[in-house]
Amino acid sequence: ADRWSQAGFARMSNFDLFHFLRPMWLVAGPLVGLTWWLVRRREAGKTSISELVAPHLRDALTVNRGGRARVRAVDGVAIAALLITLAAAGPTWSKQQSPWFTEAAPLIVAIEVSDSMRSNDLLPTRLDRARFKVLDLVTARTGSRTAIIAYAGSAHIVVPPTTDIDVIKPLLESLDPAIMPLQGGDVSAVLPLAEKLLGDETGIGTVLFVNDGFDAADISVLADYTSRNDAPSISALVIGTDEGGVALMPDGSPVRSDSGGRIDTSIDATVLQNLSREANVSVVRASTGEDDIRQLLRRIESNLRQADDPNAQWKDEGWLFLWPAALLSLLWFRRGWTMRW
Repeated sequence: ADRWSQAGFARMSNFDLFHFLRPMWLVAGPLVGLTWWLVRRREAGKTSISELVAPHLRDALTVNRGGRARVRAVDGVAIAALLITLAAAGPTWSKQQSPWFTEAAPLIVAIEVSDSMRSNDLLPTRLDRARFKVLDLVTARTGSRTAIIAYAGSAHIVVPPTTDIDVIKPLLESLDPAIMPLQGGDVSAVLPLAEKLLGDETGIGTVLFVNDGFDAADISVLADYTSRNDAPSISALVIGTDEGGVALMPDGSPVRSDSGGRIDTSIDATVLQNLSREANVSVVRASTGEDDIRQLLRRIESNLRQADDPNAQWKDEGWLFLWPAALLSLLWFRRGWTMRW
């Protein structure tokens, strides 16, 4: 039901945007209609040679007399002329973004660097898998700017917006939970840093959280944030399985919680569903293939299309009216289909 309602809203929005780029050409429409009426009236007033023949002989000798009276060559000419007039007027209902606008849309990747990301449910670890996915995403966005934020109990800028993957790769590989001053997963600490990096481009930017899930408290924080008109789009790439695994230190010992037991690395799928529904966050679960990267790219592109590009040009859709006009011109190959002015 949601899909159909969104499709209906899109059609309604396109109808509201409908206008003509060159409306002066519409003046030719009434002239075409007047010409058609005058020619039709003149042809109707002519005395046909068939009217000089006896009615019983005329009916026997005339083929498709009724059809010829209903549809005439002038009708096809008038319809084709009206279609060409509409095409010349430049109907439009959508914009085509400038090519440099795509390159101007930055992506802020906020990668969680906490002890839970040491979990081995996705080999070699969740953090390593996150690095691979981020590099794949950056590679797929060649020419577009990407920034990296590392967060746990606090958030820190690792790489400012750049298009150079050679700058991103070594700094991304150096991320480790041991270098983070505070442990945890404070999502709210990421948002002001992301806004700082986006600057005046918050409307076209995207903030991508790469982590192993969210807490229930994060839902209200992100919902309040995304409700703002000037907020960037927020997506999430969740790394890990629902069951979780064992988080291991570099020496092979398990990571311990404050209570002394192993930390819980399971992922609450219900929280992810509520986050997507209530906070309008697009949640993508990491996969072994490239489906997750493709989904994220579509999401980023969708956010870009919704933004207001000041350099966008209206798309001239007049060519759509030329096809039926061209098809009507094929009638002139039909025997007897002629115009006498």
